[in-house]
Formats: sequence, structure tokens, C-alpha cells
Amino acid sequence: MKYDLIIIGAGPAGVSSALYATSRGLKTLVLEKDENPGGTLKKVSNITHFTGFNTGEAGTVFSKTLNSQLEQCGAKVLQGKVTAASLKGEEKEIICNGEKFTSKTVIIAAGTSQNIPDFEILEELKNKHLLNDARKYYKNYENVIVIGGSDGAAKEALFFSQNNKHVDLIIREEKLAAVPEFSQPILNAKNISIHYNSVISKVNGNENIEEVLLENTTTKEKETLKFNNCGIFYYIGSSPNTEIFKEVELNKGYILVDEKMKTNIEGVYAVGDIRVKEVRQISTAVSDGAIAAIDAAKYINAKK
Repeated sequence: MKYDLIIIGAGPAGVSSALYATSRGLKTLVLEKDENPGGTLKKVSNITHFTGFNTGEAGTVFSKTLNSQLEQCGAKVLQGKVTAASLKGEEKEIICNGEKFTSKTVIIAAGTSQNIPDFEILEELKNKHLLNDARKYYKNYENVIVIGGSDGAAKEALFFSQNNKHVDLIIREEKLAAVPEFSQPILNAKNISIHYNSVISKVNGNENIEEVLLENTTTKEKETLKFNNCGIFYYIGSSPNTEIFKEVELNKGYILVDEKMKTNIEGVYAVGDIRVKEVRQISTAVSDGAIAAIDAAKYINAKK
């Protein structure tokens, strides 16, 4: 089936693109690999710093809001993983669920995937207790370990501190990188222990995590944390989902665009966390999506 615009990804950037594209009369298809929109944000314990959205709302609530907007705007939404993209030429071709879709323009809003920490652990323990969805799994554990020292990790550590008995925060750096809004409450929390300059080297246990072995990256000293009921949650950055987009120009894995979100290929745009940018926030993703969709509409109208 032919479309004016195909949007790959239904995070904030992709949904914003859909809203602006359909308002301009573009026949729009949104392809999303997950069951629900929202990207990585649907897994966060609470949304912060997004104008017009209540601070503290769960990522799942944000996902439902995006889904409602998609349903109302009139875009066609299809769940499935995009496996190939041919973007050069006037007619773009996208393969999803084994089916070929064509369009005049494409907006790549495929986002990023969370980096998974690498340490020695049984596969059964890894699959069951190495997680990054706080709200879904926090009730399963008395104690939790959080890996990471950025805003995302710090925010989740605070959520756990309010809902779980104790939090061990493991950070590779010598100090927290999170903004004061998150770092100061962590420093003041009585049930958060911070392990600076540290990494997990090994996790022991059978059905449950029983021991976590830490190594100080500076002194090489070892430390063992013992548990009866513990989950490990990781927030150590992410990598762009650009593997299948072989034709667009990349910089360190991220897609290069201009101020109108145009890639090096005519009629192809990239928005949100997948593109080269300094600030990756909901607000900047939404802005990217609006800019790209508006320009895509102008591009299509100019071709008529």
C-alpha cells in the first residue's frame, strides 16, 4: 500500500510527527515494533520535566496518552518490526512483518535501545532478575540494585527508595552525574548506599540472586553484597537503532540531519533520540517530530 509518509517508531518524536502530518492531510502510516507507543519512556517509573504533563505520572500513563492521540489523529498504525528500508529514489520502500510498504517520504523515529551491563551471571538469573522496568517489577523485591549514575538511574533509585527496603546504587564514576533535583535526595536518603568507582563483576545464585560481587575500578578492591530477595535494574545509557538504515549518513551511530531534520537523502528525515543532538528529552523529541512532519508536507506539496 502506498502512503505519503511512513513513520518508523511511535515514541514522542514519532507520535508528534504523526499528529502534524495528518493535520496537513498526509496519508500516514506509523510502524511500531512494540505493542504500545512510548519507546523506552513507557518503562520509566515517572515522567518529569515535560511541559503540560503532570510530573510523577508513570511511563505507562504517558504511553496511553500517546496511543489515544494516535487513534484520534487518523494515522494508520501497525505493530511490527521493520527489517529493511530502501530509502533512495522518489518511492521509499519499507519492509515490516514481511510486507512491503511504499511512501513519498519517511521519518525515522526508531529511537535507541538500553545498553545491557556485562558481567558473569547465570542465564536464568539474567532473564528473571536483570531488568529495567521499575514499575512493573519493583514489588517482586525487598532490596534492589540500580546500575548507573545519570538522571535516569537516579530517578529510578529514588522511586525504589520509596517503595523498597534498601537500594544499592552502583556507579562507575567517582560522583553522581545526575542533576541536583535527583542527586541531592539520593545523598540524603537513609536507605540508599552509593558504591562509587564500582562495577559488578559477578552475580551468584540459583533461582534468586544471593550474592553480588563488586570491584572498585580504582583500587581493585572487592566487595560482596548478600541478599535473600534482590533485583538488579540497569540504566547505563543506550545505543541508536540504526542497524537497518544503511543509506543515511551517520556520526558515531546516530543519524546526521539539518535544522529541518532532513538526512542526506531527499524526502527522508530523522527525529528524536536516534539523531545527532546534544539534548535528548521528551520536549526536544516532540519538537523534532513537528519540524520534520511540517517539512515533509511542504516537500510533498512541492512535488505535485
